[in-house]
Amino acid sequence: MGETCKDWSKWAEDIYWTHFQTIHFSQYLLGDYDRQLAIPKKFVDNLKKKLPQSVTLKGPSGLTWDVELKTIDDTLFFNHGWQEFVKDHSLEETDLLVFRYNGWSQFDVLIFDGKNLCEKGDSYFVRKCGPTEHDNGCLTKKKIREGSIDDVHTPLDDGVRCPSPLNYVSDDSATAPSEQYIISLVGKRTRQSAKSVGRKEPATCGEGMKSTASDGKPLNTYDVECSPTIKNGAQGQQYASNRRLVTEDEIKDALLLAQAASSDDTYLAVMRPTHVYKKFFLYIPLEWAANHLSLENQEIYLRYKNDTWRARYNHNQARGYGGITSGWKHFVIDNNLEELDVCLFKAAGQMDGSTILDVSIFRVVQEISPRTLLNPPRKRGRRNSIKSTEA
Repeated sequence: MGETCKDWSKWAEDIYWTHFQTIHFSQYLLGDYDRQLAIPKKFVDNLKKKLPQSVTLKGPSGLTWDVELKTIDDTLFFNHGWQEFVKDHSLEETDLLVFRYNGWSQFDVLIFDGKNLCEKGDSYFVRKCGPTEHDNGCLTKKKIREGSIDDVHTPLDDGVRCPSPLNYVSDDSATAPSEQYIISLVGKRTRQSAKSVGRKEPATCGEGMKSTASDGKPLNTYDVECSPTIKNGAQGQQYASNRRLVTEDEIKDALLLAQAASSDDTYLAVMRPTHVYKKFFLYIPLEWAANHLSLENQEIYLRYKNDTWRARYNHNQARGYGGITSGWKHFVIDNNLEELDVCLFKAAGQMDGSTILDVSIFRVVQEISPRTLLNPPRKRGRRNSIKSTEA
């Protein structure tokens, strides 16, 4: 009987780790929890695919934080970005956190008071205050909108205080996500997009000019001075997807194909709304940037198939992170990138003294549906936009 129970227990354990779509772990906050947090070794060892270099933590409020993972002495930690998550949620020693991993680089987090083991109600009303990537004080609040549970960043005038929790609006996304969370999210966003009235933008947008690469072929080049903090003009534009509803299998297939093609030299990024619909800032893990770029502001080239785009990697020394800013928006639009598509980046030498990053794209849906521009920029004069493609 004892052996039978052991066999059954082992079988159940194998089924859990190999077939369950979402898995969980919990962690008490002890010691230097405010600096980094260890991920249980059993959790890491039993994952079917290794975790990417950066993940997203989604708090009970529905807001998200990008966090870099770092291995120290065979232990994997939530590292850069974790400090902001701790500060924004006012976490304390002995608090208990439950992490739910969706298999696609996102953890949904529930927060409990370690003293009474009850969930902390204020975790559902968190707002990102103080320095953020917009540097405008109290910036993030939840906005109810049909078919969307994205956080909406709205800068407030100087001197205006953060809204109190009583004025903070939450929605159904504040509850623990269901198994179909990502599918329903994409479906809602797609249905909303179909109803949106706006102007469809051409495949290539913004200011551009022809240039010539070392091989004599034309090269797309763009203004490289803009920053994700800019609110006006192209950086303030937002788009809605017109892609059809996607299935869970399609999302998994794209990620699995990308993971199969990845290596220690590549950086895998799952596209999120802030990458492809608004803000257009792509975070690059510090460790990967140090090994394949350099920790300083610089121009780079993004190469996909036979086309090349000039972009900019901006590194914030004070905050210790960096990402691709100007040029990334044009790359996204020209290549019709959508949420949950996967990009694989690999350094591929130099051109004109700047690093080339080869980009592989793994699409959730192969059919292309041009997106809708929701807030067309004001016309302030005549601008010429030139599309250039390698022969």
